[in-house]
Amino acid sequence: MTQSRPSRPLVIAHRGASGHRPENTRSAYELAVEQAADMIEIDLHLCLDQHIMVTHDRDLTGLGGDGDVSDQAFAEIRSLDAGDGQVVPTLEEVLEDFGPRIAFNLELKDGSQGRYPGLERATLDLVTAHGLMTTTLFSSFNDEILQALVEADPHTRLALLIGPLRARDAVARALEVGAEALNPWRGLVTPALVEEVHAAGLAMYVFTVDEPPEMQRLLNLGVDGIFTNYPDRLRKLVGPNE
Repeated sequence: MTQSRPSRPLVIAHRGASGHRPENTRSAYELAVEQAADMIEIDLHLCLDQHIMVTHDRDLTGLGGDGDVSDQAFAEIRSLDAGDGQVVPTLEEVLEDFGPRIAFNLELKDGSQGRYPGLERATLDLVTAHGLMTTTLFSSFNDEILQALVEADPHTRLALLIGPLRARDAVARALEVGAEALNPWRGLVTPALVEEVHAAGLAMYVFTVDEPPEMQRLLNLGVDGIFTNYPDRLRKLVGPNE
């Protein structure tokens, strides 16, 4: 599903305002809203009993747990400390609390064995149930995940993530899956790539940039948005979102 590029660069809070608060937590999302972010990016995994959990790593050791998200039930993951005594949220909770207030970029992750069976459909069902399909961007490094999303619902808004390990033919891949945006790692962004992306009718949202001089360099190149752990810094450069 194509959508026009935004009229001004988007401030995208990376896992919430995670430079100030523990990433992917309610407090980080609250602060992102307070700091006037346009969108929040969060990471999705599917646990053993099919709850969609919002955490970056599939390996739970960083949260004090054992094994992968897919190996543990909701109750076990819920007992972990996501930071400052906060719990790992579910996608349903995040959409319920924040969906009416701010747009989301939902990054669907791979599990240790590849794609999580059923994650695409379950994610779409929740977003649809909350009436948020038009404001939600779905992203992944895995082309197959994006293809599964758009096959399940042709109206799904897609963005292809690219990093340094698989950057070849990025624009062609994005067009092939029907994406509206290409989301590259900041080190890949050149004037030529920005021109190529825009010539193809795609938006470009760059990850993850925290220092104002680099933010300004990218804005000067004409990117359509930046993922940052410090949305307050980027907001000062972009200007008010009203």
